[in-house]
Amino acid sequence: MSDSLSKHAAHFNKQAEWCERLGSPFNAALLRGLAAQLGNGSVLDGLLSGDAPLQPNAADAGPLRVAGALHALVLSGKDEALARQYPTQRPDWDMTETLPAVYAALETHRGWVAAFLKNTPQTNETRRSIALLPGFATLEGPLHLLEIGASAGLNQHWDAFGYDGGHWTREGAPGAPVISSAWEGAAPALPATFQIESRKACDQSPLDIEDPDARLALQAYIWPDQTDRLERVRAATELARHRGISVDKADAADWLETQLAGTLPVGTTVIYHSIAWQYFDRQTHERASAAIERAGAGANETQRLAWLRFEPERVFVPNGSSNAHPVDLVTWPGGHRRVIAHADPHGRKITIAS
Repeated sequence: MSDSLSKHAAHFNKQAEWCERLGSPFNAALLRGLAAQLGNGSVLDGLLSGDAPLQPNAADAGPLRVAGALHALVLSGKDEALARQYPTQRPDWDMTETLPAVYAALETHRGWVAAFLKNTPQTNETRRSIALLPGFATLEGPLHLLEIGASAGLNQHWDAFGYDGGHWTREGAPGAPVISSAWEGAAPALPATFQIESRKACDQSPLDIEDPDARLALQAYIWPDQTDRLERVRAATELARHRGISVDKADAADWLETQLAGTLPVGTTVIYHSIAWQYFDRQTHERASAAIERAGAGANETQRLAWLRFEPERVFVPNGSSNAHPVDLVTWPGGHRRVIAHADPHGRKITIAS
């Protein structure tokens, strides 16, 4: 096995661990099965090395791209034989029978899969909004929302979602998804209505939810045995199509430098993101952080700034853990940081900080 494919195999196995930890035994078994056969000259070797070359690292996220391409073949009806082996049609799936169907599908649809693999995985995980919610609740309006790494922008309408924390609930708009999570700690003190004056967002490769292929991609990156996530993203997509949405195609640092130039508006300008910062390069980190801090230096009691983040601890805390995912908030004037909660990457469990 080449050194590159050996590293790919290790990355597939590492992603399989995360899938298992986050409640997707099917994807975990699928990725382990694919990892075990890398280097044997199969079509997947060719796809990873030649057709759509990917680096074996978190930034390229090869395992998620491959799993997404396969799920897209199922959801689109392009490969019925593969679909019959997936959890929606076969709840008692058997990976020893699924894998032959996977390789057959990769051979049959090699060109289509290669094209799909060139796209960056974007799940636009709506459940993460419940982790950000208690942070938004602490901010004084009117709010001016600036989301970076927004994908299709579904979480622009977080205030319209329904929420269920087990011992507390919040009713959402008609047709909106209900975001549920195992919630430990006090219920958030939510206003009757969030006062939101503007909503803007950016992404390097935004998905247009009016495009059927983009909607397919959003759904395909959701793990096949997690139908509740699939239902939420479909509901959030329809809500966004009804209410309107806008995501600028832009680098996060470029965009923030533009958005934060000049005087802050009256109210609270909120930069927010969830599991996005980890995919930005160091230069973007430095420039985006500098733009935020410059804007913060000009904040006052009527023109406030907030930076609300839900990311792996390691991307903001020196020697931080990759497994810890705090929700933290930095506010200006003052530049004060506080941890609001801890959550898993998909927002399935929220623990309010004491």
